[in-house]
Amino acid sequence: MAAPKTVPELLEFVRKSTLLEPARLDAYLVVNPGPFDSPRAICSKMIADGLISPFHAEQLLRGKYRGFFLGKYKILDRIGMGGMGQVFLAEHVSMRRRIALKVLPPDRASNEFSRERFLREARAAGQLDHPNLVRAFDVDADGDVTYLAMEFVDGVTFHDLVARSGPISPQRAAYFLWQAAHGLGYMSARGLTHRDIKPANLLLDRQGVVKILDLGLVRSEEEGDELTRGEGVKLLGTADYLAPEQAINCSAVDVRADIYSLGAVGYYLLTGAPPFDCEKITQKLIAHQIRELRPLHEIRPDVPPALSAVILKMMAKKAEDRYQTPADLAVALQFWAKTPPPPPSDLEIPTLTGAFGAPTTVSLSSQSSTSTRSGGSSALTGSAIGLQDSGKLSGLAQPSSESIVRTPLRGVRTPPLPRTDTRTPPPAFAPPPAATSPPPPAPFATAGDSKSRPPSSGDSKGTRKSRGVNLTGTRFSIPSLPAEATHGGHAATPAPALSSPQIEIPEQFKRSSTSSPDMTPVAPAGGSPRPGSRRLALVLGFGLVVAVAAWDAAVLTGVVRAASPRESTPTPTPPPAPTATADSR
Repeated sequence: MAAPKTVPELLEFVRKSTLLEPARLDAYLVVNPGPFDSPRAICSKMIADGLISPFHAEQLLRGKYRGFFLGKYKILDRIGMGGMGQVFLAEHVSMRRRIALKVLPPDRASNEFSRERFLREARAAGQLDHPNLVRAFDVDADGDVTYLAMEFVDGVTFHDLVARSGPISPQRAAYFLWQAAHGLGYMSARGLTHRDIKPANLLLDRQGVVKILDLGLVRSEEEGDELTRGEGVKLLGTADYLAPEQAINCSAVDVRADIYSLGAVGYYLLTGAPPFDCEKITQKLIAHQIRELRPLHEIRPDVPPALSAVILKMMAKKAEDRYQTPADLAVALQFWAKTPPPPPSDLEIPTLTGAFGAPTTVSLSSQSSTSTRSGGSSALTGSAIGLQDSGKLSGLAQPSSESIVRTPLRGVRTPPLPRTDTRTPPPAFAPPPAATSPPPPAPFATAGDSKSRPPSSGDSKGTRKSRGVNLTGTRFSIPSLPAEATHGGHAATPAPALSSPQIEIPEQFKRSSTSSPDMTPVAPAGGSPRPGSRRLALVLGFGLVVAVAAWDAAVLTGVVRAASPRESTPTPTPPPAPTATADSR
């Protein structure tokens, strides 16, 4: 399809590609209406805002809007090419996990040997789990395109590291070789020989961990190498790092050939060039067979002679003169591995920037995101025999090889952005509230009030029964009235708060507020008594006392005889009390 010439044509390609949900694209256009001078201008804006990657823009500007999805993976960027296919940075549509997607194009998949070698690599990588090996997660096919999902390593290959920053220090080189020896030892213990150890197949991540990748040429001791013999291939590997015996019979080599190749990688790390830098492949192969290797400490005086001797032994012409196992090599390099060097700097590994960088927070939104590297080299190289264009992925345009091999990704180059933490900060620490005294109890009523007063101190101990309620064993802590409390009709001063807990006494168990604990005066229903009524009451009482006294005197003198209990005569009724004659006035 022809390249878009106007902004509406480009936006139509974006909609057809399904890279963005329609609602998200419409909302973006409302916020950014333009105007945009050309399709490239709006692509640059969308790249800067994190909606698409430079790879997406490149394809869309060429009129390509298909092929951005393989199975359940969304392709974000092309990060490498090799003899067995292309390698893409992709994202699982549902899980949002970033992976490296190695794709076997249709023209290679039609070849029986290429397809079987690709599946052998998938099976081998899927059974290995080691910190110094790149892991494999999945192998599948979408139509006639077969792909392998592998661990995406945010790092740089040894080749790009030296090409960008030059030879590294001897201590770092020894530490990196020591890690790679552990990875080779893990493979060797499981009967596998890599057969393609080279700087482009060794990755260094941001934490300084070395990982071996690309098992496309792996050989299993249990299965032999019938596949290589069936292909009729006489030479496997990379000429600059090929062991002498591997150039003669690549199907009979063991882990000692990998040790030789790793020694050549160490030579490259310390000098910036392969051990034998010849122009033609045949010259390189012959040099590995017969030419003596110049010791490293003669080329670089800062290289310790002991480390130079280790690498010379790794690259001995005869396999029996080398370290026989990766474990032996690791022991020889142990001295330099005691103190790990600092992690690589941002100059050695380009910083991921913008919305396409490695996410710093976990997003659970249903909207998908994309990622790419801004201004960096490929983080994963899928080459098995050199870096050459090996076919086309369905629907994707193929740029020229000069623009892919060991070149930075195209797109808008932006300086590293400062990391901004958008997460909600934790709440500031708040000290616990200071202990407060319990509130003072309510003031007790005085004798002049109608409220109850507290019981006396003698009632707060022992056993007390009141109105049928048993309060046995209940102890009360009741404050006494302060000395300055008034005892008239005014409220008393509240009692001070006590440290001991206060127990509230039910109202029915409180004593009366009168001075006598047994009597409560009741006012007459008619209100206040009339004047003189008290005097009349006293006179009536006095008269009653006099009458009783006179009766007793009459009985004693015989004037009136007391009745015997045996007499049947009724008891005489006592005379009525004399009526008071006193004036009530």
